[in-house]
Amino acid sequence: MDKSLSDYFSVPENEIPDIIDLRNLEAPEPMETILLACAQLGPDKNYLAHLPHVPTPLFPHLETRGLNWQLLEEADGSVLLLIRRKP
Repeated sequence: MDKSLSDYFSVPENEIPDIIDLRNLEAPEPMETILLACAQLGPDKNYLAHLPHVPTPLFPHLETRGLNWQLLEEADGSVLLLIRRKP
């Protein structure tokens, strides 16, 4: 990867959290894990998950909770999902 994650997600490098790898969990554990973590997400904080594929069913849940998200699709089909509170 030539660019840093902060370049892809348009956030400062110091605001990129550790990546939480959820690729080996069975459904619905990744969604439950993300929603639980996001319920505790403070203002100006980000959550970054590595998932095996685009989590389309998750997006309406994030929207109703007032969260923004961005995806970075990897060559292997997995995705990095950055979630943050809407300003």
